[in-house]
Amino acid sequence: MANLPARSETKPPPSSLQFDDFQRNLSDIIRARFSIVQIVTHEEDRARRIVEKIAAKLDYRPYLWSVTRGVVEDFDTDVNVGNRKNVLTDLRSAIDHCEKIAQTGRKSLFIFLDPYPFLSVKAAEVAHRRRLREFAMNIRNRGYNATCVIIAPTRDIAPELEKEITLVELPLPDHQYVTHFVDSFVSRVSKSPKVHIGPDHELVHALADAAVGLTKSEIENCLAKALVHDFGIEKEDVRFILEEKKQIVRKSGILEYMDTHDLNLDDIGGLEVLKKWLLIRRLAFSADAAEYGVQSPKGVLVTGIPGCGKSLAAKCVATSWGMPLIQLDMGKIFSMWVGSSEENIRNALKTCEAVAPCVLWIDEIEKGLAYNARTMGDSGVGMRVFGTLVTWMQEKKAPVFVFATANDIDALPSELLRKGRFDDIFFVDLPTPAERKAIFEIHLRKHKHSPAAYDMDRLVELSGDGHLGPNTSLTGAEIEAWVNEAMIMSFARRRLSQNPKDDLSMADFEATLSRLVPISRLRAEQFNRMRDWANEHAINASERVPALVGHGRHIDL
Repeated sequence: MANLPARSETKPPPSSLQFDDFQRNLSDIIRARFSIVQIVTHEEDRARRIVEKIAAKLDYRPYLWSVTRGVVEDFDTDVNVGNRKNVLTDLRSAIDHCEKIAQTGRKSLFIFLDPYPFLSVKAAEVAHRRRLREFAMNIRNRGYNATCVIIAPTRDIAPELEKEITLVELPLPDHQYVTHFVDSFVSRVSKSPKVHIGPDHELVHALADAAVGLTKSEIENCLAKALVHDFGIEKEDVRFILEEKKQIVRKSGILEYMDTHDLNLDDIGGLEVLKKWLLIRRLAFSADAAEYGVQSPKGVLVTGIPGCGKSLAAKCVATSWGMPLIQLDMGKIFSMWVGSSEENIRNALKTCEAVAPCVLWIDEIEKGLAYNARTMGDSGVGMRVFGTLVTWMQEKKAPVFVFATANDIDALPSELLRKGRFDDIFFVDLPTPAERKAIFEIHLRKHKHSPAAYDMDRLVELSGDGHLGPNTSLTGAEIEAWVNEAMIMSFARRRLSQNPKDDLSMADFEATLSRLVPISRLRAEQFNRMRDWANEHAINASERVPALVGHGRHIDL
């Protein structure tokens, strides 16, 4: 079996501007004698090595604390400083010991690993928080040549420590780092005669492109899994990296990784303008587009009549683009704990960037982001979550395409609708006769029936205003339900008659139509208001249609 390369064998990766800025900023913070700095990261080992490297450069002695080992100087060999290991595992006692070291005047860095079970606002014991705050004030007031460095993945800071702690975020490995790491890994394992390396000259770049957004250990795990799977590494092993990204999404608890492999844009009946727009935007994610100077598209807001294909479009575009579809459930963002909702949205957006390029689907966005007189009783949490999201949408650099849908456009803040948040806003109206025909054909084929066996013009007539009344027609979802209801009717008749030739007929459609009450009839006034708004502010998602379905703005593609 192939031996996996040891971590110590990895050569130092090339530096990057973002990483250089992080190290320079952290070094300046330590030299300026900030009392406490926290490195926000899941990569504890990588962060610790960086701090130790800076400590050596600045001639600081590092001391590390964890709840399992107490205070040690050499974390790898577990050498205990005060030979009082059982006492120093207690955080308060450890801080006492660190202050005694600081009082000697020795240049010291005190690195605390995952102390937040003792320090967070939810911690029952307040003495630990108070003791750390006193130590911070003593560093500042007594001139200790020391800094406390907290390494933890959470920002759950208690109010009394907020002004004492400076947050810095360790950036994930960038493309340059990842490419170097993958190349180094592949080069080492290729020396073994038992290992097969794919001939594709773009192997390293393909793996690196997929791995951007993962931590170093996650990348190493993916490559190791690919290696032990078949004693080789090939371009197809990108699937192991994508599976790891699925795990990241699942572990977030807020996002959901949607399986869309069996869908494509051909599953959408109509919406030709929107589909053409999406196909053009796909080109903007290519390397050639970036070299040409094209920025990655920000996203699209699709609003309109419920049941007319908005959510389906989100699912289909992800498949046609070859990107994962990540659904953000706004209901899971809000939490009972103060500050947790803001933390949740930040973590969710960070996770999306980790699995990029991807499509982020926010379904019925108005339910999570509407803020008005009805939603101001949450102490401003909703507004802070909204502010975090729109700022990210404006400033994001990662190739995360936001596909938001909304049924009630009036409930959305105007700040969300301005240019810069979304590339464009589309309005989806009731399907035209041609679109209804296409929708019928799609669902009949899904039920293993040929559209040619049925009077399609009659079905289109029955589903439109010629039969249902003025300005009334079935939505795509209602057509799907109608086809399914007719199928149930025909199957029941077939079983009762025990006639295997008894199949779905036009009579089944006509018999079941009376059970449908079109939503366009129930909510006619609301839909007219939506059309009035769309005429001024949105692009019609369909080709030019008669006045009864609303015009909206049009674009030539």
